[in-house]
This record gives sequence, C-alpha cells and structure tokens, in this order.
Amino acid sequence: MKGEEQLREELQEFQREKERIRNIVGQVGGAGNPHDRVINMLLIGIIVGLLVIGGLFNKLTHTLAIQVATLLGVFKLIWMFYESQRANHFQFWILNSLEFRVNEIHKKIKKMEKDLESLKNSESEEEETTEA
Repeated sequence: MKGEEQLREELQEFQREKERIRNIVGQVGGAGNPHDRVINMLLIGIIVGLLVIGGLFNKLTHTLAIQVATLLGVFKLIWMFYESQRANHFQFWILNSLEFRVNEIHKKIKKMEKDLESLKNSESEEEETTEA
C-alpha cells in the first residue's frame, strides 16, 4: 500500500509540473494568450473597417483600401511567424535540456552498472578463494 501512495504522490507531482510547464509555454507563445487575441481582433477590425470605408462609403479608393488591408494581413502573418518561432525556440530549449539530463543519467547508470558488475566479480572471486 505504501508503494501505491508513493506512486500517487509522484503522479500528482507530475501533474503539477506539467501544468506549470504548460503555463510557461503559454506565456512564451505556445498557446493563445489574451494579448494575441486583442491584436487579432484589432487587425481584423481595422481590415474590415478599411474595406467598409473603401467599398461602401467611397472615402478611399478601392485599390488603396485593398492594398492597406493586404499590408495589415501581411503584418499579421509576420506576427504569427514570430510568435510561432518564439514558442518553437522555447520548446527546443526544453527538449535540449531534457536530452542533456537524460544523457547525464544514462552515463551515471552505465557507471553504476560497471561498478556493480565489478563488485559482483570481486565477491565471486572472494567466495572462490574462501572455498578453496
């Protein structure tokens, strides 16, 4: 029963750590945060406003309204690429750190296996000499 309690505690710790990492990645740009939504709505509003002003009210020429709306669309794409690259860079950094840690642990385990094997060999040699 004690083993089950320990596993549950480890699972709860894992869930807390997963939620903490999810929040960090969300802040970097991995998930949609309110800041991005505001920018999206602002750009969409400006684009629609330009098209309405240019198309319905004839305050701007049609080509100018479409050109400015296209320019704002390009700015939006640039913003999306930037945010995506930030998130990808952060995720790469996390994965790189994890790989480094796993490699460290792997080296320690290999060393421990060698030490254990040499310890077993030395114990078996001692038993053979005491038997003889």
